[in-house]
Amino acid sequence: MLAQQLLPEVTEGGLSWVAYESTLAAGQSLEHVHEFAFIYAEEGQHQFQSSQDERTLATGEGAAVSAGESHRHLALDGPSVFWEVQLTAPGSAPASNLPNSTLVFDESPLEVIPDSPLAVFVLVQVPTGGETSVHTHPGPELIYQLSGKIDYQNGLIGTIVMGSGELEGIPPWVSVQKRNPYEADAEFISWFLVDPGQPFASPAAFQTSGDRGENLASPELGARVVGVSSNYGNGDNESSFGAAKAVDGNPATAWSSNGDGSDAWLEIELPSETRVTSLGFWSRTMGTSAEIFSFKVVNENGEVVGPFVLESSDKIYYFETDIAGKSLRFEAVDTSGGNTGAMSIEVYGEPVP
Repeated sequence: MLAQQLLPEVTEGGLSWVAYESTLAAGQSLEHVHEFAFIYAEEGQHQFQSSQDERTLATGEGAAVSAGESHRHLALDGPSVFWEVQLTAPGSAPASNLPNSTLVFDESPLEVIPDSPLAVFVLVQVPTGGETSVHTHPGPELIYQLSGKIDYQNGLIGTIVMGSGELEGIPPWVSVQKRNPYEADAEFISWFLVDPGQPFASPAAFQTSGDRGENLASPELGARVVGVSSNYGNGDNESSFGAAKAVDGNPATAWSSNGDGSDAWLEIELPSETRVTSLGFWSRTMGTSAEIFSFKVVNENGEVVGPFVLESSDKIYYFETDIAGKSLRFEAVDTSGGNTGAMSIEVYGEPVP
């Protein structure tokens, strides 16, 4: 573990990890303030000093700095290259007077952040032939591949190959594993916002989607969003919380309505008229609001299936159904009000002859 810090209650909706890289020449120092952040020493030594911590960070080491806390960086014995990974609004500029700054990544807004989370920063080495356990975390995780390659698998997207500089994020309670079948050792770093009252990692297993086949709501297969009650901040469908996020196949993004509560709806046009046999729905939540407890689906002919009850917002739920159509409107029925929406919507079936 490189660093950790318990945070006061954070505001859900609009927070992400944003990282900037900076370089200090030998003997150069920098003092400033910004949002809560983790410091990562990428190359060379530098002295880190705050009211809570003072030490020399060698290459590969990290530290945490509180929001609004003045702190100082000093390059020692040569140039120092370091990252400041802030928990802040997407698109935020680098901290004031950060020299030679370069954006490393600007991740999508985080979903389902626990109240008063424990922020954790870790570096993990996966040797050739090694693997982590299959596990879950009680909060969102963001992983950045530093070196080598790994097979990254989670319970939502399956398995992908991650190489140096690639980034992936997952919401809480999703099964995940990292494996290294390649010839070189691999390293990645991860940032978490977890519930401190839960185990940091819990054993898990991968579940399959059975014989459902391809997700016909995917834009990659020709589906598209053709209507929505609203998008958060009155954005368009491609905005940070736009309707397209519900069908992009990325569990780290979500559609959020602009306060529609139980009047929220989203309409998807499938590639062709389809006999729908199964639906998947994952509600977003903001803890005490913005959660959909049940929903129904209406086709272009006014035929209705549902309501379908969602037991929680921790994962996607699947429902067997029998309805034919090309256009499906997903309508909230019972909710906790607020900026209701969906993290993932999936549709399975067969084309109508």
